[in-house]
Amino acid sequence: MATRTRREYLQDLAENFVTNTPLDSAGKFNLISLASKKKEKSKGRVGAELRSAGAIAWRVWAQDFARGEEISCILGVSNEFVVLLDLGAKEVVFNCFCADVIGWTADGANLKLFYGRGDHVCVRAADGGPDDVREIVQRLKVTTPGCDTVDMTLRRNGLGQLGFHVKYDGTVAEVEDYGFAWQAGLRQGSRLVEICKVAVVTLSHEQMIDLLRTSVTVKVVIVPPHDDGAPRR
Repeated sequence: MATRTRREYLQDLAENFVTNTPLDSAGKFNLISLASKKKEKSKGRVGAELRSAGAIAWRVWAQDFARGEEISCILGVSNEFVVLLDLGAKEVVFNCFCADVIGWTADGANLKLFYGRGDHVCVRAADGGPDDVREIVQRLKVTTPGCDTVDMTLRRNGLGQLGFHVKYDGTVAEVEDYGFAWQAGLRQGSRLVEICKVAVVTLSHEQMIDLLRTSVTVKVVIVPPHDDGAPRR
């Protein structure tokens, strides 16, 4: 907000307080004429604001799962926090550290943000639609350790096995080399955040295993590991 205010003040100065009278360069020391050298206008680097330390804000509709409705909010992302401010109640309804963000799913004007153990918030851009969501994702890439999620459909081998083992927190412990899961792109350190559209964070380890074993078609949403293979936490 401070950056935006400063920019508006500067714009006001540039538009309303500029004179066309040239500087008188014929002074005592006969300096090089300043009037003859017009400095070209420099354009700001595109997307420079995405690296701002302060929060960048967007108007969004946030899904309130408790009431089963959307609420009008401001989504703010600084270099330290992600915050949702309810415009009606004028209070913060969600916040987390940027370091807690593990991934996100962008679909048109909709964004699902995963954090912590795999909890998530869902927002829908109010004004700019898909353009706003693209900006939010770019900002998240700068300020958080998260990444885009990946949708996978996992097949079973002749014994009905998927070819990987998963820990209680949804992280993949081991993947059978060159098996169906490996061929689909699943790797050790990947983190399951949804199984058959069910949030993993709502399941016990036994329920998670049961869902993986009994579902006819196993569709999962994963957060890929870091480059060194470590899971995102």
